[in-house]
Amino acid sequence: MERGKMSSTGRGGKSKAPQHPQDIFALGSKSTVVVSRDSEKRNIHKPSTSSVAERKRETATFGSQPPSKRARIGSPAEAVSGTSLEVDPVDLVPNVLQALDTHNSDKLLGLLTGSIRLLKSQRSKPDPILCMSMLYLTKIRPNMFAHETVTQTLCTLLKREQGAAFKSKGNPLVFVLACNMLYAGHRDGNNWPDTFIKVYIEDALNERWWVDCSWCKCLVENIVTAFGTKQPAAHLIPSDNTLGTMSPSGSGSPLMGSNEDDTDNTELEYSVFPRYSSSYETVEALVLEAIKEQIQRRAAPDAIGKGFLKLLSATCGFPEIRMIAASRLEAWLHSGKLWRAAQELLAHVCANAHAAGPSAARDHEVLAQLARMRLKTKPLQAAYQACLREMVSESTALLRSVVTHTIYNELSNVRSPNNMAVLAALIQAQPQLVPAAMADTYQELVVRTEDYLRPLRALTRECVRATRSDAQALLPLARALAQPPPLDPPQEVRERAFQSLADLFCLCCLVTAAHSKHASDYRSQLCALQQQALGWLLDTAVAVYRPVRHDCLHVLNKIMFVEPAETYSKVDNWPPESERALTYRLCCEAPLPQNTLLRLVFIGLSKDIPVPPTEVFELIEQLVRRACALPPEDQPLQVDKLEIADYIFQLCQFHPPDNITLPAGYTPPALAITSLYWRGWMLLTMLAAHNPQGFAERAANTYPTLRALIECCITSKPSIEWSGTGESERLEAERATVLQLETHLAAASNAKLPVTEHSSRLLAQLTTLEPLGPARRPPAGVLEALQALSSQLRLGRLLCRQPALLLQLVERHGTRRAMPWLHQLLRHDRLELSVLPVQCLCEFLSAGGAGAGEAGKAGELCAHLRRTLHSEEGARAVLHYYLQRLAHAHAPTRASASRGLKLVLSQSDDAIEMDYNADVNPESWLSLLPSLRHWEVLRGEAVRRVRAACLVECAPPHVAAYLGFLAQHVHHHHPHDLTDMVLDLSQVLMERTTVMGYVLPPVDSKETPRDERLLAQHKALHALTTIFYTHLRQVLSNEIPEIQEPVEEGGEGSSGWNAGEKVMLQWANGRQANLHVVVAHAHLKLLCFGPSYLDTNQEMYSWLQSTWVGDAPEAFVSESSDEAVLLPDWLRLSLVRSARPALLEAGLRGLPAHKLALFIQTFGMPVSSMSALLGALDACPAGAVVRLGVERAYMAQLLRVQRARGASGGHAFAAALRLARPHYPPDDTLFTEDTLPDEIEDPWSSPRQTAKLEVGQIGALLATAFAGADAYRGDLDTAFTQLHGLLWAEGGAGAATRAVLAALRGSRAAALLRRPAHAAPLLRALARLRPAALAETAGALLSQCKLSRGPVVEALRAARGAPARSPAHAQAALPADATKDQLVAALESATPSTLEALGNEIIETQDTQVVVDTITHLLEKNQEGRYELQVKADPDEEKFSACAQHVLSRRGLGCGLLLDWLSELQRETLGRQMRLMFQRGGGAWRPLLVTLLAHRASWRTLHAALVALTEHGGWSAKAVLDFAETLIGSPRVWQGRDRATPKHHSPDDSLRLSYHQLGVLIGYVGTEAREAETAGGAEAARRRIEARLPLVLRCCSAPHALLAAALAASRSHPLLLLLLYMKVPKVLQLLRECEDLPPATPQLLVAGEARAVARRSTSATDRVAHALLTALAAPHHHSKEHSQKMWRTEAGARGVFARCAGAGARALPLAGALLRGVRARQHHHLQHLLAALEVLPDADLFEPPAGDEVHGILECFLNMLKGGGGGGGGSLAHRVAALLRRYRAARPQRAATLLHAHRDTIASQAALAGVAGGEGAASAAPPPHALQALRRRVAPPDELHWLVQEVEAWGVRRGGAWGGAASADALLRATAPLAASPHAPLRTATLSLLTKLLPAAPDTHPGLQAILECLDSDQPEIAQSVLDKLPELVVGMQEHAARILTFVFELGLRSRLPVEQCIAKCVSTINLNRGC
Repeated sequence: MERGKMSSTGRGGKSKAPQHPQDIFALGSKSTVVVSRDSEKRNIHKPSTSSVAERKRETATFGSQPPSKRARIGSPAEAVSGTSLEVDPVDLVPNVLQALDTHNSDKLLGLLTGSIRLLKSQRSKPDPILCMSMLYLTKIRPNMFAHETVTQTLCTLLKREQGAAFKSKGNPLVFVLACNMLYAGHRDGNNWPDTFIKVYIEDALNERWWVDCSWCKCLVENIVTAFGTKQPAAHLIPSDNTLGTMSPSGSGSPLMGSNEDDTDNTELEYSVFPRYSSSYETVEALVLEAIKEQIQRRAAPDAIGKGFLKLLSATCGFPEIRMIAASRLEAWLHSGKLWRAAQELLAHVCANAHAAGPSAARDHEVLAQLARMRLKTKPLQAAYQACLREMVSESTALLRSVVTHTIYNELSNVRSPNNMAVLAALIQAQPQLVPAAMADTYQELVVRTEDYLRPLRALTRECVRATRSDAQALLPLARALAQPPPLDPPQEVRERAFQSLADLFCLCCLVTAAHSKHASDYRSQLCALQQQALGWLLDTAVAVYRPVRHDCLHVLNKIMFVEPAETYSKVDNWPPESERALTYRLCCEAPLPQNTLLRLVFIGLSKDIPVPPTEVFELIEQLVRRACALPPEDQPLQVDKLEIADYIFQLCQFHPPDNITLPAGYTPPALAITSLYWRGWMLLTMLAAHNPQGFAERAANTYPTLRALIECCITSKPSIEWSGTGESERLEAERATVLQLETHLAAASNAKLPVTEHSSRLLAQLTTLEPLGPARRPPAGVLEALQALSSQLRLGRLLCRQPALLLQLVERHGTRRAMPWLHQLLRHDRLELSVLPVQCLCEFLSAGGAGAGEAGKAGELCAHLRRTLHSEEGARAVLHYYLQRLAHAHAPTRASASRGLKLVLSQSDDAIEMDYNADVNPESWLSLLPSLRHWEVLRGEAVRRVRAACLVECAPPHVAAYLGFLAQHVHHHHPHDLTDMVLDLSQVLMERTTVMGYVLPPVDSKETPRDERLLAQHKALHALTTIFYTHLRQVLSNEIPEIQEPVEEGGEGSSGWNAGEKVMLQWANGRQANLHVVVAHAHLKLLCFGPSYLDTNQEMYSWLQSTWVGDAPEAFVSESSDEAVLLPDWLRLSLVRSARPALLEAGLRGLPAHKLALFIQTFGMPVSSMSALLGALDACPAGAVVRLGVERAYMAQLLRVQRARGASGGHAFAAALRLARPHYPPDDTLFTEDTLPDEIEDPWSSPRQTAKLEVGQIGALLATAFAGADAYRGDLDTAFTQLHGLLWAEGGAGAATRAVLAALRGSRAAALLRRPAHAAPLLRALARLRPAALAETAGALLSQCKLSRGPVVEALRAARGAPARSPAHAQAALPADATKDQLVAALESATPSTLEALGNEIIETQDTQVVVDTITHLLEKNQEGRYELQVKADPDEEKFSACAQHVLSRRGLGCGLLLDWLSELQRETLGRQMRLMFQRGGGAWRPLLVTLLAHRASWRTLHAALVALTEHGGWSAKAVLDFAETLIGSPRVWQGRDRATPKHHSPDDSLRLSYHQLGVLIGYVGTEAREAETAGGAEAARRRIEARLPLVLRCCSAPHALLAAALAASRSHPLLLLLLYMKVPKVLQLLRECEDLPPATPQLLVAGEARAVARRSTSATDRVAHALLTALAAPHHHSKEHSQKMWRTEAGARGVFARCAGAGARALPLAGALLRGVRARQHHHLQHLLAALEVLPDADLFEPPAGDEVHGILECFLNMLKGGGGGGGGSLAHRVAALLRRYRAARPQRAATLLHAHRDTIASQAALAGVAGGEGAASAAPPPHALQALRRRVAPPDELHWLVQEVEAWGVRRGGAWGGAASADALLRATAPLAASPHAPLRTATLSLLTKLLPAAPDTHPGLQAILECLDSDQPEIAQSVLDKLPELVVGMQEHAARILTFVFELGLRSRLPVEQCIAKCVSTINLNRGC
């Protein structure tokens, strides 16, 4: 098909009627053009039946194939010649649609071009139908208008017609229609025809009919994409535009003329994207051609129109356009009619400039053109500046170019007047980047050949002035100037450039001071500028400009404004003369911050900067002095880093010349130049004075010399720290050090004269640099200078601002030292009291500082402190200071605090004149506390402090006053605080008995107080009663909640005292309380003091007594149902001593006979209490009294004395004991018969008459005893004793018997079972009497307890089954004085049912000693087995065997009764009974007798028994050892001892055995171990020995006893000696030193079987080894101090492993666990841990079971090396390799497995590669030639020195193992004597070797002897060398530390050597392992 033809598809004929819809609409979603027609005409255009939507074609149509070649734009006739057809507007649409249907492209083209020509002819008034038809066709077939011919034809509508002149733009409808039709046709095209550009340029240069029309913007916006122009910000375009537009509302846009008032613009829908991306050059050529043509045609500025400028603005995307516009902008801006369009053009030029890319060079020319513009009006300048700001903000890369061009223009001869304004505007827009760009330009200018310093100074000042005196930009300028230049300056301009930049830095400071002097932060700006300048000098200037010393020092002084003022203004005479002095002074008054000071110090310390440290130090001193002269409130010197002190001393340090070589091995000491050194201390003092809060306090604690200087400034007197000893020794050591250094320097410089003290040049100039050492006294001149400086700069007053310094000073002076400086401080007229800390004022006032003659100052001070009390904070500070000192342990401190409180709280002036030596009663000021203004807030702390004071105060009046104060405020307490108060007061009452004995009235005081002392005691008692009463009331009323946790120990106001467990108290009325036991005891103890007479009607006392005594509560342990003991024996004793009836009854209630017997032996018991005790003893059963076992003579004498005092009772007690009359010695006349006339008869002949039990009371007695009734009020034990007497008297047939049987018939068996102590004896008595109804009653009771057991059931069975007999039958069996044989026969013939009754009869009727002998004989026969059956019975016949068994056989019941009788009748068991208890093969009942012996016999008896047992062997080992352990653990040992033993208390040797007895005891242990080994093996023997070792060690308190035990153990059992060694490792050393050592002892310690068994036991070295290994593996920060600590810990571990056999092998599991928990990055820990393990021998490391642990340890090390933990070439890898070699040699198979598993790691590590290759281990022996030469010690000292160093290097390479114990011991013996060599290098090397060798040596005695020899040497330098190394030496021999330090102390006493510091360091080193 031909080009341009349309394809046809037969569609049939169509109607010629118009095919567009009825409602005609324009393109787009909405349209503002509406064509109105009447209804008649509208009917003409009704569409046919076929809709427009059905006209779609499947094939491409005309409009879908745009022409491939664009036609040339010519005349309209040429464009459409021969193609246009005449058409009626009404028939246009039908004809076009028909042509489309018939595919008649020629007709279609003719119709379209014809309609367009018709429309062009109707341009002024187009036909609406034609317009609507064209729009309709455009909507349904937009592609038709993309045809080249149609497009060309449409463009003719947009072109300007030649000769056509319109008065106005006329009707825009044609332009709008053409633009929209063109856009619709080319909407989807990417390459639009160039014709659009031409018509756009034509219209834009002329009338701008459609370019500015808003309805045409769909086409215009797509056309202008060809220019690539970026739109500027909206605020840069002038809003008031006079250019016309065809839009109804006008427009101001150069591209499409949009206006904000055009409301329809946003309703158009169109897309904009680049349409000319492939024809950029063509478009640019078209635009340039048109622009240049216009410029040539209209050369005059007035001939240029606004449209031309708008076209330039639209095409500013082209660089050439920007060049053309920039060159002519100045003229256009000043044109009257073009200036607005020119402003718009300026904005577009600035917005489209680029700093990079192909157009960058031309844009820089554009910027240069803009910079040269000279704008005359302020609006133009403002617009220009706004455009530049926007440009640099959008593209910061252009900033540098703009600034550079502006500066260069300003420095040129044709500078623009608006340059400064431009720079100011840019600085405001970019305050950081613009100064940096200026600095770059400055650096370019200063390195030029011409000198630009003067112009740059002026430029800088003008910039600041242009920014309205805002100097904030100078800091970024200085920061940028401090950066290095891009290129190194030439050699010829370096010096000038260096000086120029320094001058610019100073200029910045001067300008800042001149323009910002009224600002608040100008000083900080000056400091920041100086810091930048110093940073430039430190980091950049020296490396770039290479200044000489003079220039560098001059610049440094110039920057710090030390040079004269004229130096800063000689370049351009600025500042002027009138302002020069002020500006210079403001710069000089700048503070000296910490960063500036540090940079100055670094400049002095830098070796690259050619300024000597001394010059820098003098500059710093000058600056610090200048800053100190400034007002302190301005904070001129702010520092907080202690490192400044170290840096300052580095400036003072003396360094030997670099060209002098010192001797090898000599390290020059740290020396300082004396003048600089002391000036440095003064400089630090000034820094501390201006930083008292943080720096001064920390520096004073760190540097003792500074602390002394601070004290000197405050007190104006020499420091008390200079009065100590040791200064002369330090001076002597310093003199020797300086002379030695000068000697070496002179030798190196070939000086001929010897150096002496007289010829020395350095002696007066150098001093020892030890700033951390003891405080040194400065020279007199320095002291005078310091005093003058302190007076001039008021340093003392400034230092007083820190309370801590003053308080430390006061504490150092102490309370006994005069403090006149404090008087002067307070007497200072200028010093406000508010400046001083409150604590200092309080201390001054309370210490008596305001003495006589200073009443006025004291009054002022008191007034000030009283005013301080008006504020809450001040009152809290004053009271906190004073009240906390009330609890001080020092009595004068408490007194001064009380005095101060009285002075401060008193409102009268009389207190000022008080006697400071008099004691102040707290009662005088306690009453004043509530009058404080903030008392409610301070009450809690005051009460807590007073409560704490009660715990330490020893003066009874003071304690009483405190109690009264606490009682007054008891109702205001929080419940928890009240509980704490009661706990503390309970402690005071229970523990401080001596003080409380004076505070409270006597216990027996019952009279009304008459004197003041007794009255005060009753007041204190009333106060204490009130507190306890209130607390208990609140507890019982549940006002105080239960506190789960106890009081925190060590808390504020707490004593840290353990209050004990809690008990739950429950009363009968249902009340409960949960109290501490001590509180309950305190309540009862308080009741013992009785009521206070101030207690109205004894209300509180009566209530407390009824609560605790009348209705006594039951006590249970908290959180359990166990019953607690509320009344211990000591408290019962207190209750009894109180002699008050209720308390006395409570104390005696339920006391057994043996405790009553103890109570009557107590001294100081009142008579009434003693009578009550004796009465209670009379009421006890006779059997219980007989079983007491007291000494009869002592008890008889005691009763006689108490009767003499007036006590009554005790008759029944004496009768039961059968006390004989005491026999006194002939000379004893203390108690004679004549003194007791009323006791002529035997006082023990008749018992005391007690209340007789009546028969009618028997029922009530039994009901009370068994049923719990309260019918009988008497004592139950006494009543039952009388009841037994009545029954026996009646013989079983009287009224008492009937009453008992009746009561038993009415009782229940359960009631009898609950009271077996009363029921069983009663039933046994009835069974013996056999009344008639007994069997029936017993049977009824037995039926109720079928499953029960016990003595009651047995008695009931005996009563039911025994036949009746007469009462006298039992007494007829034996005579009254039966012999032992008769008693033995009677007891052997007894049956199990009759033995108990028979025995009781014998005990009651026969002699006690005969009975004891009889029982002993029977027990011996039982022990020998004489009562056992000789014929073995059949096991199946159990009944027969039970019947045939003897009652006294081992399985019989008789032995138990015999033992009970023997324990009751005999307390002192010796003689024949020793065989019963301790004979081998004894009975099973033997431990009972041993226990009774230990607990009941006297010490004399026990000692005799122990001597008999340990004198010779042969006894039962177990029995003897149990007896000895019982003696040690007996409670009688601890009677009278402290309740809480100290932490490090060592128990006493209670047995005190001799060495022979100790050996026998050890033999018993060995015998028992062998018996256990025979029965259960070696493990059983080990357990038995471990169980007995505490006993053995308890008896070995001295070393000699321990040696005796070790010798006996070596002879007794090998395992015993080994376990003893494990518990006490020094046993081995004692055995080695012993001459009587058995030959087999060394073999015993290393026996394989014994060691295998002992490995399961614990050792004394385990705790030490585990603590050391844990410390080695703990994570920490790597520092020098911690490395030294780790080395010492490592040495300690190696020492333990080397000297304690097996200690290392036992610690291997812990080492493995620690290694598994350490991360690889902490490998520096592993160095020490590995070194501790390397010292172990192969036997300990690799033998089972330690070999498994070592295998795991090696795996851990290899895994860490795999992860990079040690590095391939590190020392850790080499040492792991050495350990692997040892492992491979000892365990080759397991080592091969390990190496194979980690083959990759080993291959990657260079140090481990040799292990896999089979390299042998390095030699474990030391170098033989070195060892041999060191042993002979005949070589020259230099050679020996070299050998010692070689040996040390060899040992270090082996990680500290030193080749094993033998090699280490050989080396120690060979090298130790060399420590005393007079040759200094050899001596030093030997001592260094010993520090590393001693921890690995098994025997350190050679090292000890060498050290002692050195210390005892006549040459002081030898002793001094050892003293210097002693802290490191003592690490390896801590077992001899005490002996060494004692010798050092004695050395310090008899010589002038400085030993104090050495001792202190040694003690500190030893304390490192104190926790072990």
